[in-house]
Amino acid sequence: MTKKTYSRRGFLVKSAIGGTALAALGSFGLILHKDQTWVESEPYKRLSTSPAGTAVVVYSRSGNTLVAAKEFARLQDADLFIIKAPEYPQTFSGQMKASGDASDKKMNTEIIHPPIDISPYDPVVLCSPVWWYRPAVPMWAFINNHEFSQQSVFLLMTGNSGYETSYIEEFAELVRARNGRFTGFRFIERGRAFWQLSSSELRDEVRILVDSHPEFVSKGA
Repeated sequence: MTKKTYSRRGFLVKSAIGGTALAALGSFGLILHKDQTWVESEPYKRLSTSPAGTAVVVYSRSGNTLVAAKEFARLQDADLFIIKAPEYPQTFSGQMKASGDASDKKMNTEIIHPPIDISPYDPVVLCSPVWWYRPAVPMWAFINNHEFSQQSVFLLMTGNSGYETSYIEEFAELVRARNGRFTGFRFIERGRAFWQLSSSELRDEVRILVDSHPEFVSKGA
């Protein structure tokens, strides 16, 4: 009787572990599929011809954070600068590389973007996905590669789960070390792999954020 009960328990445990593993693989596969099939929305274009007072700098591997950044830029009539990171393509190996580097808390990687003179802008808004509870590696690289001029620097993050405050403070310290004034951050939870905010819902969240924070208005406005 004891042996039979033990075997049944073992079977149930193994089944539970197998089910969890399959769910995790399914979730990862869905994320990878979304990465590879995502189609970018229309390019952002400022309506005003006068110099912008706000700069929005975005890194977005899957395109979700780019949706938020474009909406933020539209609401603020800002200049939008998009960072590319060739080490993290939208492939399985790119996904694993991004996850591994984030887990290792790396702060630098190769980034590609148009020339950016950030001195005329105040505030500077940084838009990044969350990788392993911290801003994505390419955004750390951007800060490491640029010097601020005491401008306000705000961090907007999107992600499927949460963040750790200690990593945000570490990021803020890096901004301060580069002569920027870190004024705060906000996190928009997009949801899990099987349920995520739509692009429209994500833009709504950005609008609510901007409407409730007048400090985002550029100093030149």
